[in-house]
Amino acid sequence: MNVRPAAGAVGTAHADAARRRFLLELGGLLASTGVASGAALAAPAACLLTPAATAGPFYLDDALLRADIRDGLPGQPLRLRLRVVDTDRGCAPVPGALVSIWHCDAQGRYSGTGRETGARSERFLRGVQPTGADGVAAFTSIYPGWYAPRAIHIHFKILLGQSEALTSQLYFSDALNREVLGSHPAYRAHGVPTRATAQDAIAGTRPNLLRVRRLADAPDMLEGEFTVGIARA
Repeated sequence: MNVRPAAGAVGTAHADAARRRFLLELGGLLASTGVASGAALAAPAACLLTPAATAGPFYLDDALLRADIRDGLPGQPLRLRLRVVDTDRGCAPVPGALVSIWHCDAQGRYSGTGRETGARSERFLRGVQPTGADGVAAFTSIYPGWYAPRAIHIHFKILLGQSEALTSQLYFSDALNREVLGSHPAYRAHGVPTRATAQDAIAGTRPNLLRVRRLADAPDMLEGEFTVGIARA
């Protein structure tokens, strides 16, 4: 923990007040948009295959096996839970699958591209986790930033052994994007994207939207959850 000298106490108080205001505004937005705030998320309404999407130009096949992929980068803390289920078997959980995710930082930069500056890791915001008996793989990251012409998104792959079962992308509601990027200091300088998610050429009109909630035991943390439906041969 960094301790500021007494002369900076006013600045610290202003920063703390701004952070509290951001959290209060975020809580209000989550409530007004129907985002859950509690211990459990609603079960998916249907057992559906998740549509595939392009991996894009920034995939690396040497991501680290790790749950926390932040590498000290600033941004809104985000816990991500992906539940992998088999749509051919009544949406039974798929244990032992490898889930790989990657996304850009608060300023819209990807690691491993050779263009990042001041990066604390050449593999920041990338990681792989196996699914447990419940089919869930969990990560701790930050809310992604954006870059033109894309909407805010998270890439992911599902691997079964040596085979790729699915490559796709996840998205957030436009209201939540505006609130987080417009209020959190890590994103403010970069601004808020003008392109709505449904206008994204890859997302289409029915994007894979994460269900997001605020954690009761960690109010500064958001948790996003998505059920990934695959069909195993």
